[in-house]
Amino acid sequence: MKNYLFLLLSLIAATIAQADEVHYDILLKNGLIVDGTGLPPYRADVALLDGKIAKIGDLGAYKASKTVDATGLVVAPGFIDLLCHNDLLWTLEAQERAIHSGVTSGLTGNCGFSVLDVDKNLTKIQKHHSMVNVGTLIGQGTLRDWFVKQNRQKPASPQEMAIMKLFLEGAVAAGAFGLSSGLGYEPGEWCEPAELENLASVLSKFPHAAYYTHIRNYRSNVLEAIKEALRVGETAKVPVVIQHLLFKLPSNWDQTESGLKLLEDARGRGEKVFATIYPYDFWGNEVQIPLAQFLYLPKDADRWAYYHDDDKSDLVLASIRKRLQEYGGGDKIEITHVHAKAFKSFLGFTVKDLARRRKISEEDAVLGLLLENAGDVKICYHGLSEEGLIKKIQAPYVLFGSDSSGSIPHPRDVGAFSRLLGTYVRDKRVIRLSEAIHRLTQEPADLLGLKDRGLLKEGYWGDVVVFDPATIKDNATAVSPYLEPTGMKMVLINGQLVYAAKEGFSGRYPGQVLRRSNE
Repeated sequence: MKNYLFLLLSLIAATIAQADEVHYDILLKNGLIVDGTGLPPYRADVALLDGKIAKIGDLGAYKASKTVDATGLVVAPGFIDLLCHNDLLWTLEAQERAIHSGVTSGLTGNCGFSVLDVDKNLTKIQKHHSMVNVGTLIGQGTLRDWFVKQNRQKPASPQEMAIMKLFLEGAVAAGAFGLSSGLGYEPGEWCEPAELENLASVLSKFPHAAYYTHIRNYRSNVLEAIKEALRVGETAKVPVVIQHLLFKLPSNWDQTESGLKLLEDARGRGEKVFATIYPYDFWGNEVQIPLAQFLYLPKDADRWAYYHDDDKSDLVLASIRKRLQEYGGGDKIEITHVHAKAFKSFLGFTVKDLARRRKISEEDAVLGLLLENAGDVKICYHGLSEEGLIKKIQAPYVLFGSDSSGSIPHPRDVGAFSRLLGTYVRDKRVIRLSEAIHRLTQEPADLLGLKDRGLLKEGYWGDVVVFDPATIKDNATAVSPYLEPTGMKMVLINGQLVYAAKEGFSGRYPGQVLRRSNE
């Protein structure tokens, strides 16, 4: 009888325990947790339920609809890309490229250009869904295009300023994370500092609103451009983010430390200042740029008839030689597109490689390349310093953004963060893995005021990436800019599996609209 009662009580207890046992949606087992705080990694299991991180720890006894063995893999928060452009809002291809690099949230509307009606646009995205979480800025260039119709190259009138400030306030109140400027483009280049400061002052009314700027110059006047951006933030009393901080051309590489010192000094004064970078030694508009345009050659310099007069040939060769010297030599100019089949084997070569192969001077190699391809030649210019890039990566206030754009194909669109983790964390050991993840996750989340993203933490949204730290790397090049990276095993967004290396994309669209919060 006693044995019977004991068995009955045991059965009842087991039944109650089974009824109370949580059945998770996804269980990631035995991964190396890099939680986003910057603290050292540790081994644990991660369980997701109803879109959020439900539990972290030793979860050996728990069950889930999908269990993943993450042994030997890093489990981290999804990456937040602070520098996207509007194509991320619309195209499936752009979102897939972002996910391949571990991006789960993207901030669009950068460099001065955005949609005008932020609330309408975000509502539309929420209705039609996306794979990634999407937030936006409001572009200063967009505001100026709409509301400064007369004397466009002169300062905005008081009436025009009042209208722009009203629209900016409405956009930020509706959820925009701040104002972006593109001072290297029309109409931003016509905007004087006083106009920027006046406009940015609106942001001080709103928590987590910041001024994100493509500064006025990245070449010889880059230090003055940085100072201008910092003055806007100081005067308007708002955080400043200098997007894709670059020091272009070899003649300006030695200004890297001085530029970073300006940011450090501003932070020392108590200002909230950041910069973003992407880990490449070449930038966007010199990927796939026509060679004749890049060298500022005469309009007809790619035609044989132009050279019937030897003097013209000599002038062009002298011009090419001067440009090559200015750009640091032919070893920095990569051939990415040619018309003639005979030159296809030279794709990915530098001008220096081509000259050596043909046993001629670099300027003769360039001229021959143009003439024999009827001018249909495109190049990539490696005009940034690797040493300077490493210094920027090591600066703790430098965050990361892909600068992804469908209009200018660049390897960064699909490989930026894989390159950071593979080349600069694992191979070159420029910074620790936990530090890189911290600046891809918690730091940008804090900047944006996202209270429940950016960390692997119970109760946070289930934006999670799983990657192999031994194999993660970028594969895209200037010649083949969309080759998928290696090593990203799994991407989950809001607790749903969006991508797995073996199965591909799941067809789910769990992305949410991100709006600035007043909390």
